[in-house]
Formats: sequence, structure tokens, C-alpha cells
Amino acid sequence: MSKRRTAVAITVAGVVSAGALAAAMPSQADPAPTATDVVGVGSDIIQNSVDFLGDGYSWSGGSLPGYNAAGNKNRLISFSATADGNGRNSFTDPALGTSVKLNPTIVLRAGTSPVQRPNGGGAGLNALVADGNPTNGGRISFVRSPNKPTSAQSTPTHPLHTIQFADDKQYIATATTTNAPADLSTADLVKIYSGTWTTWGDVAAGVTPGAHTGETIVPLLPQDGAGVQTIFLNALKAANGGTAITLGGAVQKVQQNDPSTITALPDATRKNAIVPFPKGRYELLGAGYFHDPAPVYNSDSPSAALSNAGIKLQTGASNFIADIPYYIVFRESDASSATAWQPGSTLNWVETLFYNADYDPDDPDPGVTPPFVASAAGKAIIESIGLTPLYKDWANTTTG
Repeated sequence: MSKRRTAVAITVAGVVSAGALAAAMPSQADPAPTATDVVGVGSDIIQNSVDFLGDGYSWSGGSLPGYNAAGNKNRLISFSATADGNGRNSFTDPALGTSVKLNPTIVLRAGTSPVQRPNGGGAGLNALVADGNPTNGGRISFVRSPNKPTSAQSTPTHPLHTIQFADDKQYIATATTTNAPADLSTADLVKIYSGTWTTWGDVAAGVTPGAHTGETIVPLLPQDGAGVQTIFLNALKAANGGTAITLGGAVQKVQQNDPSTITALPDATRKNAIVPFPKGRYELLGAGYFHDPAPVYNSDSPSAALSNAGIKLQTGASNFIADIPYYIVFRESDASSATAWQPGSTLNWVETLFYNADYDPDDPDPGVTPPFVASAAGKAIIESIGLTPLYKDWANTTTG
């Protein structure tokens, strides 16, 4: 029998227009969440969509507010995967010598000590498990991940619940001027990333005899702990008859979803580099959402927008493509909690934001409040950044 739990309606209205992201300004930061705020960590590629769901964004001539704009006592806080809002790792100041990559930390709750910032969906899921349950820690409320938790992460004793709120696509990115053929299939990538094929001459389709056939392929792969790495390797495993590939010695690990992993390479190397890249991040870069952090901040003269210039996605029908599900993972105990989250509401935080068991998107009951991700305002935000809204309950399903 349905619980038929209802809540005080929270209305967030806004204006959506084509190309709205072109002048969007970042709204996320690193606040110190209170004990009753909802805190998320995890995937780099999913972080921007959850940032927008929480805080919205604005541009000249219009705005699209997020959940927190309603002025509720308790907030949705989504921490970036890496130390800056552009989704990249931080480094020591080059003025003090050779730059060294740092291991960024984060204060998950006000008054607690910093901990390592989870970078990627897999790292976020591990952090959620290590964080314990509400009676034993519980500083992390949810995780952004393009992969479901494993059976080792979601156990019968402490089950994790997964919902999908959107879908993205993963393609292969190359330099705009590249020696790579126009078509690289999943089967081709199995041979390239396993080290069986090392030059473009080994890739028969799409290569003109004598043109760059001797050039060495530079296969790049997102860093360990990144959910998009798992998405890519799982696709290669499926194309390899269900057997996981052993990475070849030429494969280099790089920061996920960053065009400079290709564009910053020397010319000869850049033309031979390939890397899995999400369509959603590519479009956000093309829309000018991210800005160059190098200049000193000046609100009267904003820094130049970063872009996807210098790279392109291989999107032809015969090319590699993989779905990137946008999952939110939380404790089953939070989904079933009887504790109301906002004053004046009867819904817990999971029901308010991500999943209400009584809400059926195919047959909505006017007496049941949809979670924010499935509301008209939430779906408008998801669609405006080039994603497909998809409200789907996976319950305690795991990857194995």
C-alpha cells in the first residue's frame, strides 16, 4: 500500500533559453555544510549538473534557479571532485619552483577536520562506505557516480540505493588536426588500448596508405577512481567477449574531462592522441561556462572563457559510443527514514531531492510531491545543459 506522503510544495520557476549557458557564471563554492544540510561528493562529469540543480545559474537577460533558491533552512551541497570549479587538480605555485600536484582536501561538515577530496564516482562510493552509516559518521549524504556501487560496496547489512536522473554520452576525443582515422570502433579501441595496435598503420579502416601510417598512437585514459574510466573499460570488456583487457604500456593516465590533456601536448604528439570524453562536458566547454582561472579576479573584467577549441569528438555512427548514466547513490536507511528534512514538510531529504517511492512519472498523482530532480524545474535545468532527463529507480542493484 502506498504511503502517500505529501509535503509543502516548494516552487522554483525560471526562464530557459537556447544558448543560455554562454554567459552562465559559476555558482558553486566550498561552504561548510551544517549537520542538517545534504552533502554530495564524487564524479567530476556529474558535478556540474548537481551544482546547477542545487544553486542554479544566471546570465544576462534571464536566470534558472536551483533548489536552494527557494530559501529553505537546509541546503543541497555538492562538492566538486577536484580543487577548482573547472574540474582540475590543483598544483603548487610554479613561482616557487617546479609545480607539484597536490592531493586536495575538503571539510565535509562544519567543525570537522579536512579529509581527502573524493575525485571520481568510484572514489566517492568508497568514501561513502568508509564514512559509515548515520550512527557511525555519516558526513557524506550521497555520491554522484556514472556507475552503480559494487556488491562489496552495497551489502545486505548496509545497502546503498541508486537512482538515475539523466543520461550523457561518451565518445573518443582527438585534436582537431589529428592523424587518427575518421572512424574508430570499439573493436579498434580494444586493440589500441591493449597494445596490440601501436601505429595508425595498424588501424586499417580510414587510413590512407602512406599517410601517417608510421605515427605512434598516444592512448590516454582518465585517472584511476574516475567513473568515466570504468564506463570506458567496461565497454572495451564487452567488445572483447566479456574479458577485461590488459592495458598496453603506452596507455597514459590523465585528468578526466580536460581538453588540455590533448591540447597541451607537443604538436607531433597531440595529433596522435585519443581520449574518452563526455559529450556533456564538451558542450559546457563550448558554451563558455568555464572561465580561465589564471588572471587575477576582476568582476568588472571577467577572464576569458575556456572552450573546447582544439579538440573534437568522433560521433559518426561507426565510432565508439557509450552511455554515461548520471546516478545518485545514497544509503537505503536514508531513503526509508521517517525524519522530515525541511520544516513544515513530511518528506525526508531523499524524497525531497532525489527519490520518492510514491511518485510515478508515468502516472503522477497530484497529491504526491515529485523529488526535485523529477520536477519541472529540475528537468528544465537538466535539459538546459544538454542532458536527457531520466528518472529511474535502480533500488539496491549493484554492478556485481
